[in-house]
Amino acid sequence: MGCVGSKQPADDGAQPQSGTGSPPVAQGQVKSASVGKAELTTTTDVAQVDDGDLDDDDEPQKQAALGKKGLGILRKNFCRTCAAQQQSAKNEASSQNDARSIKRVLVVIDVQDGYDSEFIASLPADVGGSLGFIQDEHAVKASYELGSRALITAYEPGSEPKISYNKGWNKGLPGEAMDTVAARAVTEIQSGEYELIVFTTDYLERSGAEELGVFPLDKTPWSDPTKPVALVGYDKYLTIAAGCPGVDISRRIREKLPDVTSANGKEGTANGTPALYLRKQVDDAFDEDREASERTGGAAWLDDVDVDDDGLPRADAQTLLQQLSARGYGPAEGTQLSFVGVVTNRCVASSLLHAATLGYRTRCLMGGCRAANAAAHEKGLAMIREKGGDGVEMVE
Repeated sequence: MGCVGSKQPADDGAQPQSGTGSPPVAQGQVKSASVGKAELTTTTDVAQVDDGDLDDDDEPQKQAALGKKGLGILRKNFCRTCAAQQQSAKNEASSQNDARSIKRVLVVIDVQDGYDSEFIASLPADVGGSLGFIQDEHAVKASYELGSRALITAYEPGSEPKISYNKGWNKGLPGEAMDTVAARAVTEIQSGEYELIVFTTDYLERSGAEELGVFPLDKTPWSDPTKPVALVGYDKYLTIAAGCPGVDISRRIREKLPDVTSANGKEGTANGTPALYLRKQVDDAFDEDREASERTGGAAWLDDVDVDDDGLPRADAQTLLQQLSARGYGPAEGTQLSFVGVVTNRCVASSLLHAATLGYRTRCLMGGCRAANAAAHEKGLAMIREKGGDGVEMVE
């Protein structure tokens, strides 16, 4: 899901197309969401990123057809391309920052057990999302139309087709990569240089909620709304849904810093330093999009960040910008955000570049970031350099 290697269309400035044919939605604008209908929100003035990795969710038509409801985490890895806007925001903030001391915040992006291949492999084979479970064959009880979710066939016992839940990327990142990132995060936290530590984690809807993963049952094109698919709960092939074992901060960090955990709510500490924990379902930790739907009573609630314990939108959710600003760490307060985490070419890049656009001083701690492979990591760093320009400090 979102942060483990996926391939996006080439970064040619073209806008992604909505699977519902709806017009693009501007950043921060309300989007409508019909319960049970797949859709992909598009965003103006942004470009998608090609990270060069392969997985079975890499087809543009598939991404457009499924959106967050089918892919679990909205694959909206958008990086701002309006250099003038970014530089203007940076200059405005810098004019105020120069007159006051820098407030340093460390942002740890998605370093959680559910993206660690060694953790996933260590789980019993009967646990959903474990290596043994996703590699096994599972009976499909019914098939549905991709677009309408209308029932096509309810299979009789013994006649069910079988599918694997193995998507490739959901087996996790190499243990060595996770260890490197976790070690750098621990070192930075223990340095005492930061006033606040922000941990983000991917956190999907609990099993039984309206959103379900989509698995193909034949080779009908993803552009065909009648394509037969199986609908599978996120907890069957991932460990990062509500109530699943992979949602907490990586054990590689928690073993070194026992006070670190996302299990106790939004507030906590990390080696005694105040910590903030943000749950999200989108690459960009600074996402601002809102949902107005049946489940929100028609009100515009944040859809993909600051979700509740079941992974659902909530009325009083706040963006990461709002939460930081409320604590005195807004762009105008001389705040510098330093980023580590996974994966470099998706969640790290999206979150960092959005922060720079908002006027934050940003630092990419390159040695504390990793991706599915070295090539994807280097491509992510190159993208940050290119799109961040002078607004991003690259630190080894």
